[in-house]
Amino acid sequence: MLVLALAGVAGLLVAGGGGPPAGAAPARRAAPRASLSCRAGTGTGAPGVTSKTIKVAAISTLSGILAADFGSLVPGVKAYFDMVNAHGGVDGRTMQLAYNLDDAGLSSQFQADTHTAIDQDRAFAVAASSYWFTPTYFAQTCTPTYGYNVNGNWAGPPNLFAAGGSVLSLKTIAPAVAYLIDRTRSTSVAILAYNVSTSSDLCRATGTLLRRAGYHVSFTDLKLTPIDANVTPDVQRMQQAGANFVLSCMTVTGNVALARAVQQYGLKVHQLWFDGADATVVKKYKSLLQGVYFNVQNVPESAATVFPGVYKGLATYLQAMNRYAPGYAGNALALDGWESAALMVAGIRAAGHHLTQAGVVAATNKLTDFSAGGLQDPVDWATAHTQPTRVSCSAFEQVKGTRAVPVLGHGKQVFLCFAAATVRHPEPVAAPKGLPGPTG
Repeated sequence: MLVLALAGVAGLLVAGGGGPPAGAAPARRAAPRASLSCRAGTGTGAPGVTSKTIKVAAISTLSGILAADFGSLVPGVKAYFDMVNAHGGVDGRTMQLAYNLDDAGLSSQFQADTHTAIDQDRAFAVAASSYWFTPTYFAQTCTPTYGYNVNGNWAGPPNLFAAGGSVLSLKTIAPAVAYLIDRTRSTSVAILAYNVSTSSDLCRATGTLLRRAGYHVSFTDLKLTPIDANVTPDVQRMQQAGANFVLSCMTVTGNVALARAVQQYGLKVHQLWFDGADATVVKKYKSLLQGVYFNVQNVPESAATVFPGVYKGLATYLQAMNRYAPGYAGNALALDGWESAALMVAGIRAAGHHLTQAGVVAATNKLTDFSAGGLQDPVDWATAHTQPTRVSCSAFEQVKGTRAVPVLGHGKQVFLCFAAATVRHPEPVAAPKGLPGPTG
C-alpha cells in the first residue's frame, strides 16, 4: 500500500537550516524480508498491563514549528480509546493513553522520549508521530509501535505498524494519476514539487512513469522552496507550455498559492493535489478550489452524507470524533491516529490470553485485511512490513461548492483499485478482500 504522508503534514522546513523538509514522504522501496517474530528474549513481558488497564505512550510534536503538522495523531488515538472504554474496554481492561510525550520537533528529544516511554514509563505500546521517528530501539525491545510514517523508515521490523502499511512504494500512485489524466481528457501535464526529497521523490517518480507510458509531461519544476514558494512564474510557464493538467506534491500553503495564480492568469487546467483534502481548508478557500481533485487512501469524510448508511466505519469514526475530539474529525493525521489505535486494539484482542508484547505483534501480523473498521484500503499485515502492494486502492475527491465530494467511483463505491505495474491508460481492477463499501 502507498501511504501518502503528504506535504502539509510532513512538516515545514525550519528557517536557518537543520529542520525537516516539507512535502510528500519519500516512498520507500521494498525492504529485505524480515522474520515476523521479535528478537529472542524481547517482548516476552507485558509492561504497562494490569488487571484493569493497558497503558500506552504517545510521542509526537506538541510544541515548536512542527506542532501543527504532527500533534493531531493523539486526538485520534485517544478518541478511539475513549470509544472502546465506553463499551467495556478490551477484555475488561481500559485502554489508557497514560504518557503523552513531546519531542518539540527535535531529533535528540525524540530519542530521549523513546527511552522514557519504554524504560521509565514501561508503556505496553507506543503511538508515534514525528519527523524524527527512528525505529532502532522500538525494534530492539519488540515494543508494539504504531503511527504516522513521514520519513519512510518503518519498513522491516515486525513490530512497527505505520498507518496504512509500513512499506511505501513510489510506483503505486502513478496508475491513479494516469487514470485521472485520461478521464479529464488532459493532454499536457505539469508537475510541481519542492526541492527536498520528501516532496520531489514522489512527483519525480510519477513523472518518469507517466513519460514512459506515453503521457506528455510538458513542464516540471521540482526545485521550489518549501517556505513562501513563488509559483507565479511556474503558472506562466505552464500556460506557455500548454499544460491542462497539474500534479502537485506541495504543501497545502503552496497548493493554495498555485490555485490563486491559476485563477489570476485564467489558466484552464485540472489540478490534482496530494494535500489539502480537509474540510476546513476547502471551506476557507472555496472560491479558489472549485474543481480541484484530491487523491486519498481512506473513505472520504463527505461519503457519510453523499452515501448515507453505506460506510458504517466512517459513521462510527465521525460520531466518536465529534464526541471525544471535537474539531479533529476532518483532520487527516487524527484519522491516522484512529486507525493506529484500532490496529493496536485489534492486535490485543487477537492475542487473547497471550497478552505480551510479542504475542500482540504475532497476532497482529496474522491480520490479512485490516481496514480499521471500514475506513481504509485493507492492509495485509503478513506482508505489509516488507512488500509493497501489487494493487493499490484510493478514492478521488473533487471540490464542489463548500466541500470535496467523492468522484469517479462506481456507484456508491468510492475506491478505485489499480495494478501498480499498469500506467498506460489503466483501468480499475477487482477490489481486494475487505475493501470498504459495496463489492458488487
